[in-house]
Order: sequence, then C-alpha cells, then structure tokens
Amino acid sequence: EGLLWAPASPSGTVSEQRLLRTILQAIVRQATYDEEAEDAKAWLRPGAGMCGLPAFFKVLDGAGKGYVLDTDLLQIMKDHETSASFASLCALIHEADIRRGGGITGRLCFRDIGKMVFPADSKEYRAMVEALNDNEAKSVLYLLRFTEPCPRCGMRIQRDKESDVCPNVVCSSCKAPFRCFTVGRPSLDDGIVASAADRFSLQKLVAAAARTAENLEMDRKRLAALPGFDSTTLETVYNYISSGRKFFDFGDLREALRDQHVPASEKELDLIWHRYAPGFGEGVSKEGFVRHLRYEPTWTPEMNTATNRLLKQVLQTVMRQAVADCGAEDAKAFIPKGCPLTALFRCLDPMDKGYLIDTDLFQIVQDFRGKSSFASLCALVQEIQLRRRYDQIVAPGRLGFREFGTLIFRQGSKEYEALRKCCNDAEAKSTLYLLSNSEPCPGCGLRVQRDSESAGCPEVTCPKCKTSFRALCVVGDRTAIRQSFEDESGASRLSVEARSQLHRTIAAAAQAAEELEKDRFRLAQLLGYDATALSDVFNFVAQGRSNFTLPDLRRALTHMEIKASEKELDMVWKRYAPHGGATVAFHDFMRQLKPLTQGLGGP
Repeated sequence: EGLLWAPASPSGTVSEQRLLRTILQAIVRQATYDEEAEDAKAWLRPGAGMCGLPAFFKVLDGAGKGYVLDTDLLQIMKDHETSASFASLCALIHEADIRRGGGITGRLCFRDIGKMVFPADSKEYRAMVEALNDNEAKSVLYLLRFTEPCPRCGMRIQRDKESDVCPNVVCSSCKAPFRCFTVGRPSLDDGIVASAADRFSLQKLVAAAARTAENLEMDRKRLAALPGFDSTTLETVYNYISSGRKFFDFGDLREALRDQHVPASEKELDLIWHRYAPGFGEGVSKEGFVRHLRYEPTWTPEMNTATNRLLKQVLQTVMRQAVADCGAEDAKAFIPKGCPLTALFRCLDPMDKGYLIDTDLFQIVQDFRGKSSFASLCALVQEIQLRRRYDQIVAPGRLGFREFGTLIFRQGSKEYEALRKCCNDAEAKSTLYLLSNSEPCPGCGLRVQRDSESAGCPEVTCPKCKTSFRALCVVGDRTAIRQSFEDESGASRLSVEARSQLHRTIAAAAQAAEELEKDRFRLAQLLGYDATALSDVFNFVAQGRSNFTLPDLRRALTHMEIKASEKELDMVWKRYAPHGGATVAFHDFMRQLKPLTQGLGGP
C-alpha cells in the first residue's frame, strides 16, 4: 500500500517522469508488435506447426547445417519474391538472440524456429523455451505429438497398433486403464515434407516476424536517442517497477503501468510477461529487463566501408584457394597405400640430412623430366610452412619430417591430425609408429600391439584396465611391409612406380602453391588494396566483431553471390583455422592473403 518508490531528482521530476512514462509506453508497444507476430502464426494450417516444424526447419536449412542464417531467410524471401530487407532479417536473428537470453550467435536454432511457429500460450512454445538444446526440444515435441498422458499418473503413453483394433490400454506405471488413440511414429520428421502451400505460409510468417523485429529495433533506437537517456536510465526504471527489489512480478508491472496512466490490455500484459519472464511465472531480473530495452545496433552490410569490387575479389581469391587445396588433396591419392612416410622421406633425402630443401624436391622432378618450375617448388615449401602452428619453430626453406607428412597425408586423416599436434620430428615418428603398429584399447585408449602371428588367438587383455578385446594388428606383418620399402640400413628402396607417384603428388602440390601465390600477387596489385582494405573485408565477414565463424563466411559468400560447395567451405576453414579452432582472427586472415615471396616471375 502507499505510493510507489520514485527516483529522486535534484533538479526536478518533470523530465524524469516524462522519460519514465515513455519507457513504459515502449514496453507496451513491444507487446503490440509481438501481437502482430502472434496473429501471423494463424496463417499456418491447423497442425502444421507441430507436425511440420522439422519440415519447416529443413526448408530454411537446405544445406543441413543444423542452424539457419540470415542468408537462408533471404533465400526463401527471394523464392517467393517478397520485399523483405536484409536488415530486417538480421534484426530477426538479433531478436531471437535477445529472447534466448544468451550471447549473440548470429543464427537461428531449432528452438528459435519453434518459437516463431507456435503460439506463445501453447504447450509447444513452452517446451521450446524450457528446452536446454535442440535435441531435448525435439524429444519433448515428439512426446507432445505422439503420446498421451495417463489420466492418473501423467506418464506419457503411445500405441504401436492402429486405432481401429482396440484403443484400450493399461498404464505400465500405475496400471490404470484408459483409451489411447495416439499411434507412435519412428521419429518426429518421419515422412513429412513441406508442401508449396506450407512454404508460402512459412514465408509470410518469416516476413511478418522480420517486420516485427525491425520495428522493435527501431523503437529501441528511438528510445536511446531521447534527451536524458543514458546507461542508468533503464536501471532507474527497473527500480521504480520493482520498488527497489531484485525482481518484480506481474502485479508490480500492472501497478506501475496503472500509476503512470499507461493503458494496456490483458493480452498485451500477457505478451509482455512472455517476453520479459520466459520462465513462465518467475520474476523479471534487472539483466533481463535491460536486455530487452537496450539498443545494440546490429551489423549490416551497409555499414562496411570496402567497395563491392574489392569484397568480391578477396572472397573469390579465398574460394580459388579452396579449389587449389582440393586439387592438391586429390593428388595425395597417388601415394602407394601402406608405404611408410620414412621411406618417402628417405627417397628425397638420400644424404640423411634430416630435412628437405627445394633442391631435393627439384631433383625428383628432374629425374622424371617433370615440368614443375623451381619457383613453384620454392612456393610449395613456403606454403607448407604457412600451415604450421605459431608455437612451432621451423627453419625457413626447410621441410622437416612433420611438415613433409602434411604434404603426403590427407587432411582430416588420423595421421595428418597426429602430425599437426607433434612438437618435433622424433615425436612425429613415434606417433606414426603407434598408429601403424598398435590398436587403441576400447576401454582406456591405451595403445596395444601383438607380437604373435594372427593365426593364434587374437584376444588380448589391456594391461591397464584389464579390458578384453580383439587385436588384429601384428608387429611382424607391419615389419614385413616396411622392409618392402626400406633395406636393412633404413635407406629407401622405392620402386620406380612408387617414385613416379610421389613425383606426381609433389608436382600437383607445387602447381597449386604457385597458383595460390600468383593469386596473392594479383590481389595485391588491385587499386586501393592494402592492410586497411583487408581489414574492411574482414570486418564485412565478421560483422564488426574481432573474429568470424564458418556461418559468417557462408553468409558473406551468399551476400556477394559467390557459390561454394560444402567441400570447398571445409577446405577454406581448414586453411584459415588450421588448428581446429571455431573462429578466425584478423592475423590468420591476413596471413593467408598476403604474398609470401617477392616474385614468381610475375603473375
């Protein structure tokens, strides 16, 4: 009872009361915009949301990435010739991040699409809000759709027979008999495909949600531009609603609106509570309140300062690097299967120096009268060393055993990944020996090998965890294979055919390295190209952040209308994030695009 707590103002309360009323009116306007988005959900046919949510998600995520980007939303807009701006689609994803309460992800997950499809007062919407991940959301949605609760204990029950037999069932928990007409299915998206009408309805729903998100973002922007509005204003308004407490409830919000004479219907109050208290009945914290009203401008392509010509040239260079890497990877299939890396290394290093230089590579090219130039081999050595980790110390112009292994083994193979993690050549040789002459224990992962023939009993027991399993790797067999490529002193005795295949692999890699370096030189000769220009391109891909992810790169390519296959995108990511990282920083981006040498005879 009594007057609500009001903020003190040493210079007068008129301006503060006006600002307080304006912010409360902005909260009600958010409910009005949310009501428009809720009304748009009626465009979906009855039952389409629950049955067709996986199908709708597949429509938006045609590549099967597991998430939806703003470019995916733009594609469905283009398919139906809908005039939805790209900025509104970016605002839609930003709004989903705000409603989710986590960090800015720049993507829509399965739960976000579910919130867009299901009405806010439905049990399916609540399941999308309360689920911790997409798998849990799909499981709960399956239970809601294909099971019925027991009227006595609430246990979910489904029938595996058709309803025309006998609908009477008995609960397996409390033994209560009741009639169940729900027939189970193998999965949530079993045989469901979105029709043309469903795709059109989904497009209208996305367009309406994008308009709502854009209006919400513009309202936050107008609010932030009010005279007297600063970082403490929202906290002051929150303290007014909560009367100085840590949380406020539905009654506090209703009383604050009534006290400031801000009209709001019951439906608008419900939508406000759905927005600010997603936990359904829990109080509203200060962080959640400020998050929904604070203006955080989202990045749009119009903010970028780089020209479209420069953006397209750089991104096309990135994709040509992927094409060259794919060709070099395909050439690795020429290497004889089972040939030890030590034998291949000794073939190129007959003097046993412990490393390879460009003249060693040039020697095998001359032996087979190849057409690879000496400059391309120099570029190959630099290109291999470009993939090294920052903590690895290498001698310029020299390829160690580890680096030579990255030239021979396919990216993604267990040998390639093992060599990438090794600190020196001795560790690399030991690791390769374990991979080829032992098997991991399924219990603890300890490497185990057998010193008897396979004709005996293949059952072994791990000396560490005592797990019994079948070990088919026999040291004697591996030794015989190694002796077919090396003599007793360890010198290589590769056949002419094996040496020829090694030469083909090196020639293909050298040609790819030469093309990559020429591409870098052509890029460096563009008008206006410098480190600042690369920074602008990086800013475009990363959307103003300090690093970018694979979805960011996919979005940038789509925006510039540059086509890329999944294999090419995978090769780009392995080049720019070679250490298995989830993000690419600016120094990694620039390192792959600036020329490595002073010249290759001109581009």
